[in-house]
Amino acid sequence: MKYRVREAFIAVCDNAPNPFTFVTLPPGEMITLVGTVQQSGLVDVRYDGQVVAVFMRDVENRTDLVDGETKASA
Repeated sequence: MKYRVREAFIAVCDNAPNPFTFVTLPPGEMITLVGTVQQSGLVDVRYDGQVVAVFMRDVENRTDLVDGETKASA
């Protein structure tokens, strides 16, 4: 599913040289879910050509679902 970031939030870069490299996802950017929610609450998303990990609660509270997409039933 594709989402547009409404409020900035933090993501963790999974494939960066430093395992604790963070990036801010700014308002207006598009993200796409590419994984399932882990027990920790993190989910992988594609952003700017890379896969980053974000908290699903940030996706739920700080993004808008893009038109034409449907949310999976919980």
